[in-house]
Amino acid sequence: MRERIIFITRYYFSLVALAAIYKAIFLLADSGDESLSTVDSLSVIYYGLQHDLAVAGYFTAIPLLVAIGTIFCRLPLRRFLACYNSIVAFLFMLAFLADVSLYPYWGFKLDASVLMYLDSPANAFASVEVWHLILLVLLLTGGTFGIYALLRLASRNATRLYKNEDRKSVKRWLPTLAVNILVGGFIFLGIRGGVAESTNNIGSVYFSDREFLNHAAVNPVFSFLYSYINMEDFTKEYCFFDEKERKEIFDGLYPKDDTITDTLLNRRRPNVLTIILEGLSANLVEELGGMEGVTPNFNRLAKEGVLFTNCYANSFRTDRGLICALSGYPSFPKTSVMKSTARSQKLPSLASELAKAGYTNTFLYGGDINFTNMRGYLYSTGYKRIIADKDFSAEERSTHRWGAGDDIVLDRLYDVIEEQDNEPWHITCLTLSSHEPWSVPYTRIEGDKIANSFAFTDEEFGKFIERFRQSDKWDSTLIICISDHSVVGYPKGITQNDRNRNHIPLLLLGGAVKEARKIETLCNQQDLVATILPQLGLSGKEFPFSRNILSPGYDYPFAYHCFNNGFSIIDSTGFTVYSLDNGKATHNEPKEGETERLYNAKAILQTTYSDFIRK
Repeated sequence: MRERIIFITRYYFSLVALAAIYKAIFLLADSGDESLSTVDSLSVIYYGLQHDLAVAGYFTAIPLLVAIGTIFCRLPLRRFLACYNSIVAFLFMLAFLADVSLYPYWGFKLDASVLMYLDSPANAFASVEVWHLILLVLLLTGGTFGIYALLRLASRNATRLYKNEDRKSVKRWLPTLAVNILVGGFIFLGIRGGVAESTNNIGSVYFSDREFLNHAAVNPVFSFLYSYINMEDFTKEYCFFDEKERKEIFDGLYPKDDTITDTLLNRRRPNVLTIILEGLSANLVEELGGMEGVTPNFNRLAKEGVLFTNCYANSFRTDRGLICALSGYPSFPKTSVMKSTARSQKLPSLASELAKAGYTNTFLYGGDINFTNMRGYLYSTGYKRIIADKDFSAEERSTHRWGAGDDIVLDRLYDVIEEQDNEPWHITCLTLSSHEPWSVPYTRIEGDKIANSFAFTDEEFGKFIERFRQSDKWDSTLIICISDHSVVGYPKGITQNDRNRNHIPLLLLGGAVKEARKIETLCNQQDLVATILPQLGLSGKEFPFSRNILSPGYDYPFAYHCFNNGFSIIDSTGFTVYSLDNGKATHNEPKEGETERLYNAKAILQTTYSDFIRK
């Protein structure tokens, strides 16, 4: 009996200690500009224990069952533990490395959403430098051996379980069985999170009003397992209201009104060029209150066109932002619409509506067009010609980890425009140089790789516009410039609790623009389609979740954003951030108006997600 209790206890608390050590490493590696006190660090480890005990319980359960089995028969415990410890060591180290490496880029803990990007592993790791990949492999190998050594040490006396009491005597083995079952009960309580009515969830370890400290307390193995197990259960999580109440709240939030009371263009059916600027945040655009000197060309051009000063991104990644901007369709916390082939192909889009009006549609991108099912989505929604990675030379594709750099892509864009013989046409171009690992052939802003990458894109964007201005197609073209999402974690220290975190630029340029002006109406990138189409004499009513923000029916301006298992909403009353992990508002500016803001945001999430699963 004693040997079994020692074995299980030692194994269990070795995994708990391992998780605590990882939290300390995470705090050192990913704290950035966060000011951390000793109390903060100890609090992270203390509150995070609830997850650590659960994870230790998950991975101790099988050794416990095997140990119980040895009460009745002789089992090959040595070989089993060698194999099992190897698997556990590898999985833990893989989770730890993925979490600590991805967190600075994604801003949330490792979860099952990472699986959506593993069908294109080359692209999934394109944000990582080669030397970093080599280092990761070395750390994975060394860390796996280290954890294996720890688990082997914890189970070093396990072979003594063979030398247990007489198995034929019930009086000898029954107490042993009872004690082991009791130990299993305590382990189950750790997995469950105690005896309270609520069970363990990701928000169980949240303890601070500082987002980073809450994230640091989350065990990445628990986060991954929990999100994976609940991946198909989002419909239940998002059912905030009964149908009658949901409808009462949601009705009127997305009015359908194609009325034009404000004409932005000087011609009815111009050519349309949509330039989606990778990750460009308003925080990098001086004209929008951002940093000085990063995007001088955009600042200059903003004074020539129609600048929407209060536009906000709906999501945090390119595959989601493209759907929002081009299809006027919402984003979701942990679901990529683009990755769902059966559903994304049913979406309307700017391209499909323009095709009905006689436009030809082309998409240009210097990277892998198959990443996140982008090719399938584009072809399904009206694009007839796609120019992407394979259409550039190997040398051109090697200029950036994600593919051909923006200097090459924007030169190609000019050539494609000049090839257009028949009007009207629509071309969408997605840039990529302003993306991790921030490697560009440009050094204007020294000491800041991120700002310098955006400065490079701005430089090439400015050159393209001035070159295109000399073309005879300039006067007949509307240029739509919008970001797919805001860059994550930049400027340093910015979080979802910052009102400006998802503020992005939206600018209309080109000879088809009637006059320079600013539009300060609060809106989402999701509203682009229903706002632009009426300007072209076309209807936006095919887009139920996109609003014509220039129509008289737009009487409740708001901006709604989804991040990983949470959402935020901004309206005239303030700004609220809500965590789906713990079911609470994590930030309010001000507290007044929170209830109405949350009701509206919850009704949006419930309604839009229900629409998604019905497709």
